Amino acid sequence: MNDRFAALADALAAPPDGTAGLAVGFSGGLDSTALLHALAARAPAIPLRGVHVCHHLQPEAEAWAAHCRAVCQAWDIAFTRLDVRVDGRGGGMEGAAREARYEAIAGALAAGETFVTAHHRDDQAETFLLQALRGSGPDGLASMPSTAAFAERVHWRPWLDIARSDIRAYAARHELDWIEDPSNHDPHVARSFIRSEVLPLIETRWPAAAATLSRAATYTQEAREAIEALATADFDRVRDRAGTLSCEALKALSFARRKQAVRHWLTRAGRDTPDHRQLAQILRLTDASLTASPCVRFAQTDVRLFDGRLHAMPALDTVPEVDAIAWTGRNTLHLPNECGSLVLESGGAAMPTLTVAFRRGGERLRQAGGTHRRLKDVLREARVAPWVRERMPLIHLNGELIVVPGIWRHPRMAQVSEHAIGTVVWRHRLMDGTLRVVRA
Repeated sequence: MNDRFAALADALAAPPDGTAGLAVGFSGGLDSTALLHALAARAPAIPLRGVHVCHHLQPEAEAWAAHCRAVCQAWDIAFTRLDVRVDGRGGGMEGAAREARYEAIAGALAAGETFVTAHHRDDQAETFLLQALRGSGPDGLASMPSTAAFAERVHWRPWLDIARSDIRAYAARHELDWIEDPSNHDPHVARSFIRSEVLPLIETRWPAAAATLSRAATYTQEAREAIEALATADFDRVRDRAGTLSCEALKALSFARRKQAVRHWLTRAGRDTPDHRQLAQILRLTDASLTASPCVRFAQTDVRLFDGRLHAMPALDTVPEVDAIAWTGRNTLHLPNECGSLVLESGGAAMPTLTVAFRRGGERLRQAGGTHRRLKDVLREARVAPWVRERMPLIHLNGELIVVPGIWRHPRMAQVSEHAIGTVVWRHRLMDGTLRVVRA
């Protein structure tokens, strides 16, 4: 066998551990057609199928799907067609199509089935250049790994070290028929411009540019793994059990390590990824006044400072502006603006109508000895975060404050109400998205 073809075959010899089947992303183009053919030629002991995603973005979409089905039938390979609708209004059409495609494939994979794509060395070089031009850090420049987690399964790219020219030669040798997508040559598509204009020009001066850039991506991947290991260790030093980060512990790290620790923290918490400007704003919070509660918001994430610690949570809605809500206590009261819900436990058979309101300032709490304290002071001493204080429901009866959930209950409840007022339970997700339950 020709050495260049032997390399293509050898790369397919060892699927990822635990693979019970192979689902090949089959667009019908040159690369995926050659990959599907090469896998079928090996007569693998594990099942093989082609998975075609129809995006409905080109007039030829139906013809392409029919072509892919016919190829699989001719080669006696199982075929699956997935239809998606692409909404590119929130960003680029290329990225939206990729997201829709991968989401559809993730939902179609069987247990133990590995997703296989024909990404090759030239794709890796293109991705590296694109990410560099976007100003990406190590995560982006590392480009594509040969294996990666994918929908609780594995995404395998066996040909990442194979040149596009070798794949084309393989297809010609076996007289394969494939689809030419016009978008692959559209200069308005960033990747196509890199492929058709930029890389060929670079290769006139540096003929091995694709291989060199692909190798740079591999080196960056190795560096990224080392950075991630250090970030994990730093994260363990600066976090607490509640999942917040100590500003003092963060400031003991170098600036570069601080950035990586914060990124790692947000990823572990399942929050959005900040760009470099937002990350700089987050790090500036560590030098902010501890008496304030500044916030950095990006996408659907809030990072807030309180008590010398950084807190990450889903972006909070605005503070409710309702004056009062009538509540009999018989049913769960769902509060506005995602402020949680109230439930009354162990109340009497007959209940007065209660009024629920939010802080407006100046509230005072009666003490057992007949004196009063400002609610503001009580909440501060209890270390209640400012954004929680603003959204905390206050329960009144006949115009008098009687319950602050989890904080205070009127000391003379029997005199205030002729009916037994049970335990007020407030459930909310105002700290880190985790359900909190407080009782009073």
